[in-house]
Amino acid sequence: MSLFLNRRLLPLLLFALSCSGKTEQQVINNPVAISSESAIIPTGALIISGSIANGEDPSNTAVIKGQEVAILRNDGVIVAQGISDDQGDFEFNIAEGGLIVDSSFSKGIGLESNPDQATVDDFSYTLQAKIPDDGTGRALGLRRKIAIAEGTAASTGTLNLGSNPLKEVTAIIGKIAFADANVSLAGVDAFIPGKPFFVRTGDDGAFSLLFIPSGSYNIRVTKGFYIKDVPVVIEPGKTTDLGTVTVGSAERNPLPLASVLPGKWLSTCYYDDVAGGVSADNPKTGTITLTSLTQMTIIGSSCLLRTMGTPDSFTNFDSLRLLGDGAIIAKFGTASFFYSQVSSYSNNQIVLSVDNKSLASGRIIEIWNRTQ
Repeated sequence: MSLFLNRRLLPLLLFALSCSGKTEQQVINNPVAISSESAIIPTGALIISGSIANGEDPSNTAVIKGQEVAILRNDGVIVAQGISDDQGDFEFNIAEGGLIVDSSFSKGIGLESNPDQATVDDFSYTLQAKIPDDGTGRALGLRRKIAIAEGTAASTGTLNLGSNPLKEVTAIIGKIAFADANVSLAGVDAFIPGKPFFVRTGDDGAFSLLFIPSGSYNIRVTKGFYIKDVPVVIEPGKTTDLGTVTVGSAERNPLPLASVLPGKWLSTCYYDDVAGGVSADNPKTGTITLTSLTQMTIIGSSCLLRTMGTPDSFTNFDSLRLLGDGAIIAKFGTASFFYSQVSSYSNNQIVLSVDNKSLASGRIIEIWNRTQ
């Protein structure tokens, strides 16, 4: 039995899916525009199959069941994702054009001006599986480059990757707790500042960062105005368990959100509205100039400020109000209030988890990036 999804999500921050008790990796999917780039060769419909095995303890087969297996593009985008069955088998059903076998996308070469510079090595894929804990305190992982040859894909429509053993990898695991008991454990960001390692916790507050190079780091934990840095030294091929990381009541961002908000921001809102032509790959954007919590102008779109529809939908804006649990309320007129949880913020970026009232179903994420 296999389950397969083709995810189109957000950037390195990526952005949260629903937090359902397990850590979510944040990714962005910005598909290459095939029609306008002649050097790209898309595959036809393709079935990729294989299996995962426990390379550390073959007798422990329980850990290979129901595990997430993914194919990543060489820029970190997840292009296919599925769940292994009871035997560790997996299968991806790739739609026509879903994968590329020849592109210069990753090197930033302009295809229109340099079409002959694209090679098959410029666009590669990696098979990945991650198990934060095998039951003995080890984090198991698999990262294997896979070759997708145009001829093979076109002639057979199948690619079998065989058996793929998972080995212990360098990892950091832990669990978040808050001294303030009313703070939810879900939606906490755990990351290494300046490095491409970022996860968001599920309902139990657990997190895991795998495939990290050995060395000394600060793990940063943020939610709303809460922030905590945890120093850690990790060894090659070993799992470092931080145990329970408790964020104290006084461990808060030294920048008050009220002082961060004024300025000019580029807003990008991600949600699904098929009828309206909006998806994770085609988000709504706008420019917000905020003079104070009661004075702002906006050009374009914002989910929090409800400007996705008609141009005059913002005319009855009253004020932004900040709540003590790290949330923002946008007040309109005398009766309309729209709530947004601040997932994390700095002086240059604010990540908002916007309520979905009057919008589309599902989680809605809006990111503000400061422009001045």
